[in-house]
Amino acid sequence: MIIYSTTMRLLFLLSVLLLTFATDSDAKDINSESIGSYTAGCIRNSSALNLDGEGYQVIRPSRGRYYGHPETIEFIEYLSEIAKKDHSATLLIADISQQTGGPMPDDHSSHQIGLDADILLWQHPIATNYILTTTQREHIHPQSVLNSNKTGVDDFKWASVNEDIVRITASDSRVDRIFLNPVIKKKLCSEYSGESWLGKVRPWYGHDGHFHVRLKCPDGNSLCQSQKPIEVNGDGCGADLASWFKPDGTIKTRKKSGPSIQKKLPDECISIMNGQE
Repeated sequence: MIIYSTTMRLLFLLSVLLLTFATDSDAKDINSESIGSYTAGCIRNSSALNLDGEGYQVIRPSRGRYYGHPETIEFIEYLSEIAKKDHSATLLIADISQQTGGPMPDDHSSHQIGLDADILLWQHPIATNYILTTTQREHIHPQSVLNSNKTGVDDFKWASVNEDIVRITASDSRVDRIFLNPVIKKKLCSEYSGESWLGKVRPWYGHDGHFHVRLKCPDGNSLCQSQKPIEVNGDGCGADLASWFKPDGTIKTRKKSGPSIQKKLPDECISIMNGQE
């Protein structure tokens, strides 16, 4: 009887601990929230991406931009595992978001709600086989994969893993769109013309050394503002892509605009970004 009572007591205590842990974990996920738009918002209870993981390493961690919505962190880990398993590759993760999201002190206007992530296209030879030192991480920057006249992709710099990773990313239902240099989009169109995932790959200036993945607003995040749906139907490899190029094959010059002005943040972001939540 004593043994029976002791066993039951231990089982009861174990069940309470497990229930408490599950409740805490669920609460954390529920309380993690992307608020506002991709270019004007913040994150409540963001998650941090570990600096090293299966198939990835974070670069320039001193900038403090390895935070995001839990769904973003989970997606990066998922994608990196595929890169490691199928290509023996290591993805280098650059900017996601700051701990509370919000504007970054540089030319990034997005990355404010923890649903954007920059992933380098260049495969660093050391990172593939070794854990980078703090110094090495801080001095890695995106390297353009375009040729010298910027009319095509340099096959020496372009790794086959890039095509597979971009395809898998764009095919994922969680992903809203990917931003890539028009020249790289053109290369993908020449090899995968007609495939529907290409429609999510949006041509944009820069983005010749990294691709920018943007996730959709997660379920339950009622204060998250979705981006307008992509207007182009199909693979986006026709007139939409052609409009980016001059007759000589170079990209049209970006029109000059006035100084960028930060959009007003949602009221909910004030207390979050001031550390009051």
